[in-house]
Amino acid sequence: MTTINALSLADIELDLPLRPVTDDLAGFSNQLSLKAGLEQGYASFAAKTFSLGEISARAIGYADDVTRFVALAGTSDRQQIAYLFDVLIALSLLDAAATVTIALAPPRTQVDFAARRRVLDDVVATVGDDQAFAALARKAFAHPGMDTAPADLTFDAATVPGLDEVRDGQPAMVGLEQGLSLMTFLRNLAPAGTLVERADLQLNDADRFAVASEADELDCERLDRLQGACHGARLLAAADLARACLIAAVATKDDGTSGGRINAIVDRLQDERLRDVVLFAQAAAERLKELRLMQRRVEDSERQR
Repeated sequence: MTTINALSLADIELDLPLRPVTDDLAGFSNQLSLKAGLEQGYASFAAKTFSLGEISARAIGYADDVTRFVALAGTSDRQQIAYLFDVLIALSLLDAAATVTIALAPPRTQVDFAARRRVLDDVVATVGDDQAFAALARKAFAHPGMDTAPADLTFDAATVPGLDEVRDGQPAMVGLEQGLSLMTFLRNLAPAGTLVERADLQLNDADRFAVASEADELDCERLDRLQGACHGARLLAAADLARACLIAAVATKDDGTSGGRINAIVDRLQDERLRDVVLFAQAAAERLKELRLMQRRVEDSERQR
């Protein structure tokens, strides 16, 4: 529940017990099931319907709470800001992950297209004069059918569910009041390097499916499955590369090599749209890095007092 009449960050009532926090890129990847084998699993993933309306509602909610944090920080002492700065970074990471997921997930319905349009418009409005970032966002969100997205659909910010409604591995809205859970989430992120390695393996799978699809005398069903599996593997690789970009930007123990490794394999995605999504994630990661630098300045200022 949102803390009513909070005048500063000190007035935020932090919830316990801790709850699991899953970003939307992780939730996207978690929908893969390999019980029926690699080929069928990847093909089924490529054909999935993703709830872009729900993801966009979370993106709106995270952005609202980032704005709320900044407003409350204006009336808070530096010690309180320093203590809760990880909450701001976690919310910003969750917002970025949800935004990138909407750009990445294939839209299936008019609601999906409207959600993409709404979030893209929010991104462009937020970045102001940063035309380079806005251009990357437009390329990442571009998709056939976007121009026909209904303009009369509205998306409200997601609300925080009850603790008994939250499931491990499934994204759910969290806000400032879940600050302790957000701090724990930020400190236990998957290593960016591990995600890059997994993306590399997924692209190896995609390459094998592509080669197999060129064999003679394939029936239509197998050919469709191989082509779907190839696309599914690349979708998942793009999700892991994008998530690695965001995590590396906020990690306190990153070795600094993940960016170069991502650039070395991103062309293997083949699909220009997927490459554009990863480039957009890299740009979003640069903004997250700025928050980490700001946090260090606040902490240094506190130590010098």
